[in-house]
Formats: sequence, structure tokens, C-alpha cells
Amino acid sequence: MHDLGTVLWKESAEFAGNRRFLRTFGFAVLIMGLLPVLSRQTAAAGASGAALTMFVSLLYALFSGVIVVAQTAPDLVLHERSGRTLEYLLATRLSDAAIFAGKVIVGAAVGYCSSLLTVLIQLLAVNLRGGGGAWTWYYLAEPWGRLLVFAAPAALAVYIATVGTFVALRVGDQRAAYMVTMLSVALLAVPFLLHILTLQFTMSWIAHAVIVLAGLALVLVAVGVRLFRREMLVLYLQE
Repeated sequence: MHDLGTVLWKESAEFAGNRRFLRTFGFAVLIMGLLPVLSRQTAAAGASGAALTMFVSLLYALFSGVIVVAQTAPDLVLHERSGRTLEYLLATRLSDAAIFAGKVIVGAAVGYCSSLLTVLIQLLAVNLRGGGGAWTWYYLAEPWGRLLVFAAPAALAVYIATVGTFVALRVGDQRAAYMVTMLSVALLAVPFLLHILTLQFTMSWIAHAVIVLAGLALVLVAVGVRLFRREMLVLYLQE
């Protein structure tokens, strides 16, 4: 735990001290927070209209987290690779699991915070416009709304952070690492997009989808920790 705490402190400090990370975070939160409020879908009336409005808005919140994690998680590794500090980190006595898990946790936490802040900005903005009662009700009262607000962004952030971290350890180019990470998100989205076309979303299906996504994310973390071996990585970086 001490090793993990050390890595978490280091990665958090690097995120807070990197202006590009902060700009990406800020732009994603503001843009994804305000876009649904400015769209015509906020004018939908009735309970069904409020539910549809909330669902579309939550898609923006999820995408905010996707953008932030897909940028941050690989860059936390690539920044060290370009600065030649990754080799020094690997030369420390920190455990392999702590190094990999620390980077994943920070990347996922940043994306999760981005999604939650996006939801908060959406709620504040729509209430300032004078029509937030229905939104607030569905956000707080509907079980599937709570799942999409709190559980889905966490599972998605862990999934993307794990993929992004592992990809950046193997791919040295920033654009390539970002594209591969986003491709993993696109592949994950295929069954969800197919289900959207059927227009048969239910609480049971959403709950199962979140559970499956969370399970997949945890499996990827376990696999990533097991495959992360500094001996092999040091040889790879020297090639």
C-alpha cells in the first residue's frame, strides 16, 4: 500500500502540474456540460421527454470522461518516456503492481471526476435556464439514472485507463496511442449502439451492461498488472 500511495502521489502531482492535462480536463467538462443544455432536446416535455433529455445528457457526460481518460492515461506514460524518467521509475524498489495500478487509478479518477463535474454543470446550467425540475428528479430518483451517473463513468474510466496505460507502454507515439485507446472504446460501444437502434432500454439491461463493463474493466486491470514486468519493459524501451 505504501508503494501504491507513492505512485498515486507522484502521478497526481504530474497531472496537476501539466497545463495540457488541465486544459483537456477543463474543455471537456465545460463543452460537454453546456452542449446538451444549449441543444433543442432540453425543450422536451413530460416525464418521457425528461428521461430522454437526461439520457442524452448523460451520454455527453460519459463522453467527457472518455476524452479525458483517453488523453491523460497514455500521456502519463508517454510524458515519462519522452522525458527519460520512466527508466528511473522502473529502477526504484516500487513494486510492478504499484507502478501500473497507480497510473491506471489516477487516469481513471481524473476521467471519473470529469464525468461527475460535467453532470453538475449540466444541472446548474439547466436550472439557471429555469427548467431543471424534471432533470433533477430523474438524476436523483431514477435507479437507472443513478447507475448512469455514478457507476457507468467509473467502470468506463477504469477500462479506458487500463487500455491507455498498457498501450502507451508499447506505443511511443502520442497520436497512435490515443487512436488505439479510442479504438478500444469504439469496439466497446458497438453492442450499445446496436441496442440503441432497438429502442428497448430497460433498467435490467442497463444494470447488466454496467456490471459487465465493470467486470471487464477489473479483468483488464488484473491482466495488465500480471503482464506488467519491468524487466521486459526496460529491454523494450532500450530497443
